[in-house]
Amino acid sequence: MITIKRMDNARISELDLARAGIVSASQAAPKEHDWLAEFEANGVRYIVSGHAHRGRPYGLDGDILLALQTLFFRAGCPDNNRIRVPPTTLLNMVGLSRSSKDYVRLREGLLRLASVRWEMNARWFGASMKPESRTASTGLVSDLWLDDDVGMEDAVGVQVSVDSLIDVVFTTTFASLIRDGLYQILDGDLMARLGSSPSRALYRCLAAHRIRGDHLAQEMRVNLRDWMVACGLSGRTDAALRSLEASHERLIDEGYLDSVEDEGRGAKRALTYRFRAIAHPELVHELQARGVVPGVAATLSADYPERILPAIRAVEHRVESGWKPRSLSAAIVDAVKNPSKWEYAAQLSAAPETPPKKRAKRTVSPQPDQDQVADPRETARMLLRVKLNRPPSPLAQDALAQLSAEGVTALTTALREKPKDEALSFAVGLLGVPL
Repeated sequence: MITIKRMDNARISELDLARAGIVSASQAAPKEHDWLAEFEANGVRYIVSGHAHRGRPYGLDGDILLALQTLFFRAGCPDNNRIRVPPTTLLNMVGLSRSSKDYVRLREGLLRLASVRWEMNARWFGASMKPESRTASTGLVSDLWLDDDVGMEDAVGVQVSVDSLIDVVFTTTFASLIRDGLYQILDGDLMARLGSSPSRALYRCLAAHRIRGDHLAQEMRVNLRDWMVACGLSGRTDAALRSLEASHERLIDEGYLDSVEDEGRGAKRALTYRFRAIAHPELVHELQARGVVPGVAATLSADYPERILPAIRAVEHRVESGWKPRSLSAAIVDAVKNPSKWEYAAQLSAAPETPPKKRAKRTVSPQPDQDQVADPRETARMLLRVKLNRPPSPLAQDALAQLSAEGVTALTTALREKPKDEALSFAVGLLGVPL
């Protein structure tokens, strides 16, 4: 087993970002450019002062940020903290079309993210009941360059040039934390299935506030008014609650939440969240021994218990073959998140049984042999997802389900060995439907 020194006083910027409510869960653009939020969640009191001269980020902006982080990680986390990406790549990753209006939305979202800065103070009682406090002042993007199309369609507005490259430089702190794999706390498959921006924003807040040190809460009670502030929701309580209730239903349907209780009235009205997946201490120990910070380790063990040990074996096999990762912990987190990339089969026997989800979107069959290869069709589907940066279309998934065994083998080989455009063109020809 490979061991490395644990990180001291690790700061998980994505958690801080979600805890601070910087990206509002509101479906409409918030009007404020400066805001002050005070709220309590999971035993921690937060005071957040934010400023964004382009307006507070909201809705789809959180998805744009996650896409940029993912692309930065896939690019090998360049030392200059800089990535250049075609607009179409970001549009595809966040589920936008290539219409003029969506090029405008992309430009505005990028500028809001680049303009935001915030200061957050968190206060809590430590293990010895001694009051503790921490203040952080930070941002996300240090530099952003965009080529604009101005006046092309006056009714639409200024849009990112279709033929340009979006040039982004992350702040040093934020880039370093992506480099360490700490941005990958969220379940990307669940994010994609949730669909609506409010549901994804609520999931970010819950995932962040659920973590307290190395503990992953199974139940969390929050004051409704405080929780609205934490999620960046403003306006009438009844309207905000309707938005929350719709997101609650989605998260329960997807098996992330077990239940939500709404109790009390007025200033004492509170929500109690009960989570379905539980952390597995023995898997948390294995991840922490390899440098994964406690909060990330606990979340991964709850979300992907069947992947942890196979992912560790896959990474350590490459290390023993001479590969030298920039960060072992980041490589392991990436392996847990991306089984097809690391070519291993998940094992249900890797962890104690997890309670069944109310509506499972995907199941993993028990594997009698730890070296047994994953189902070929599932492998092909996952490779398609990686190439597309999104799930395949329903038509493509149906065509894949009916494809012959020889066709599945040919498709898998093409997706693994051919360049992206060539592989996707081959897939379209083989399946005979849009991807």
